[in-house]
Order: sequence, then C-alpha cells, then structure tokens
Amino acid sequence: MAMRKKIKPARKTKTLTAAQKEAQRIRLEKMRAKKKPPEYKNVSKYVLSLDDEEPYSLKNVKDWIKHNKEMISMLQARARNRDISPKDKQHALSMADNKKAYIRYIEHYIKTGDWIGIFSGREEQNKVVPKCVAMAYYDDGTPKRSVGVFYPDIKAVWTQQMESGDIVMETIKRHRTATKHVYAKTDKQFTASL
Repeated sequence: MAMRKKIKPARKTKTLTAAQKEAQRIRLEKMRAKKKPPEYKNVSKYVLSLDDEEPYSLKNVKDWIKHNKEMISMLQARARNRDISPKDKQHALSMADNKKAYIRYIEHYIKTGDWIGIFSGREEQNKVVPKCVAMAYYDDGTPKRSVGVFYPDIKAVWTQQMESGDIVMETIKRHRTATKHVYAKTDKQFTASL
C-alpha cells in the first residue's frame, strides 16, 4: 500500500498597512535608481543610434521579432493539426521555416547593422533597395550597373528603362564623358623620360 504525502496548507498572505506599503515603495524606488541602464554589448552602434521613430530602430526591430515568433508558433500548431491536408501541413511548415530565417536576418542586423534580407518590415512587406558602395567599371571606363540598385554617383536607383537606354540622365552623360579623358591639372609639365 502506497503512502500518501501530507498536503501542506495554503499560506496566508500578509496584508500590509499603508505605512508598510509606502516604505516598500520608497525602497523599490531607491533600488531602481541604483540600477544601471542596459549596455547592449551585442547590438551594433548604428542600430543603437537610431531614434525609436525610425523604421529600423531597435524598438521596432524587436517588435518584428516578437510578432514573427508568434507567427511561428501559430504555424507550427497548424502543422500539428490532424484535420488539415498534407499539402496544407507542408505549407505551414515551410512558412514557419521562412519566418525562422527572417528572424535570423533581423538578429544579424541587430548585431552588425547590415540588413542582409531582400524584404523588411513586420510582415516582410517592404522591399529593400541595395546600395552600391564600390563602383565597378568596364575596360572602356563605363560603370557596370544592375537594375534595382541605388548608385550614389547618379543619386538614383538604376531602373529597367535606364538599362535599355530609354531614359538618359544628364548626370550619367556627364559621368561617362568625364571618364573618357583624364587630364592632370598641375603647375609642372611631366614627361615620361627620366
């Protein structure tokens, strides 16, 4: 015969007087004042420098992570449901995997300050426009360009119309003519003979 454990009686909660509540409130205020602000050692300085109103601020990005983790748990619960078809189950699992990858992109952004994904936003609704930081040139001196990339020399995103030649901007013309002939302006004449 098994021995039953004795059930402990429920502890009675203490009722605090108004003076005790006030003393406890003052003590908690002092402890909060002593507490140091968070250092955020694993967060990029660029991300920390953004205001809370910025779309890529730490506050907004953490909200994106929280929302996508909730979506993952919902999608995994849907995949475990026995009443749905195998096709819907597979779709829910693949969507959950996509959300996990998106969370990894966000965490990489928080650590480095570089966004590596194609889309951004709470629901991945915004397309990210890549920016060219180092120009590449053909042998004749014309710059190599890709559609959908922002180029700082023309201060615009390179479009399909620009690629096909339908739209020619003055800045592009000036840049191409400036790279054809390079002249050094100095006060001395240099020659090749030594």
